[in-house]
Order: sequence, then C-alpha cells, then structure tokens
Amino acid sequence: MQNGDKPQIPLGLGYALAENTSALKYFSELSSEKQRRIIDRTRDINSRAELRSFVRNMTGLGSIF
Repeated sequence: MQNGDKPQIPLGLGYALAENTSALKYFSELSSEKQRRIIDRTRDINSRAELRSFVRNMTGLGSIF
C-alpha cells in the first residue's frame, strides 16, 4: 500500500525515525526508491534496539541505498 509515490513506512521504523530527527530528515529527503530500499532492509531486523541502531547509523549508510 502506498500513498501516491511514497512507500508506506512500517510502524516500528516510523517510531524509530520519530525518535531521531536527523535520520527522519535524511529519510524524508530520499527518493521513493531509496526509501523502499531502506524499508526492505529493515524487514530483517528483529529487535527494537537493532532497529534504533540501524536508524541511528542510516545517514552513514546512504551510499549503499
């Protein structure tokens, strides 16, 4: 399910982004395709701590998305 061109953000990722304004800003400025890649990578994350760590380090991972 998508709203226009932007992918729907899973709840856990949305919470983690809301807790980290730098990562939220970074994520919101990405193209839809890069946002989808990040969302797809988070599907294999099984813990809240791991998701927070991923989001915290997301801006350093920009080049792989």
